[in-house]
Amino acid sequence: MSRNNKRPRLEESSEDEYEEEIISRPSSSTSFSSQQVVKTQPDADSPDEEDLDRAVKAVCRYALSCEYKKKTIRREDLSKLRSDSLKKSLNLVLSRAQEKLRHVFGFELVELPNMKEKSNQSQTQRNGGSGSTQTQQQTQQQALSSSQAIKRPPGGSSGTYILRSVLKEEHRTPDIIERPTREYQMTGIVYVLLALLFINGQNMSTADLNGHMDRLKLTKTIHGVEGITTREELLQEFIKDGYLRRSKIPDPDTDEPQFTYTWGPRAMVEVGHAGITAFVISFFGDDLDEDTKQDLGRKIFKQAGYIQQ
Repeated sequence: MSRNNKRPRLEESSEDEYEEEIISRPSSSTSFSSQQVVKTQPDADSPDEEDLDRAVKAVCRYALSCEYKKKTIRREDLSKLRSDSLKKSLNLVLSRAQEKLRHVFGFELVELPNMKEKSNQSQTQRNGGSGSTQTQQQTQQQALSSSQAIKRPPGGSSGTYILRSVLKEEHRTPDIIERPTREYQMTGIVYVLLALLFINGQNMSTADLNGHMDRLKLTKTIHGVEGITTREELLQEFIKDGYLRRSKIPDPDTDEPQFTYTWGPRAMVEVGHAGITAFVISFFGDDLDEDTKQDLGRKIFKQAGYIQQ
């Protein structure tokens, strides 16, 4: 009596398992155990995880070293840190590096604004604003958001980046993060200058800035700051680091060249208008109620040229 050989029923594989391709279906005399199967080849465009991890670490090291020197990070320099197999995966590398920078080092990679267009009062008024509260909320949301690899500022891409701290204020105290004395001195000076520029409509002439600095005892000769002996050296360092921007005034009334000072790109993303407003309000003491702080914030933004909406 002949035996009826039935083709064994193939069970559907789980979605979590690798997809398998059956090379040869079994005949009536072939058992299921002898079927030949192979794993599907991985996508040729998928980056190698080892190369990807190596590129992510290289981007993090390079970004941290640039931040230590207050040096801007250029996109083309980041591109050179990839291997040939990752030529089409720059966004993936930056996304992975951004995640590591945030969760391990407390920084995030932020693109600097395009400063080709002169930043003046009329430009600020066109941008508009509703006060320090809204701006502060936007700044906090940007710092905490991780939906993008790199946050892009309005006005087009600049192709340059810096690292910005995402640590909460309570984690930035001197007891936790100890900084050199010179860094505290320079930070204090530049914050005061940024506040003066902001309240003055976000720009100031050389004569006006020098007058304010004279009253702050930051005269032509400066004592007590390591590596800084003159006011010009102080301003040059702030300009080099991107906190200040200096534009030459054509055809000045004096024989000496005159300049207009505005915020630099680093100040825009690292400090921000909300941050400098909070800095100014802090001088009024900690006893102010929230309504008074909000009212002060609105007045500061109005003085800076923002239109209430």
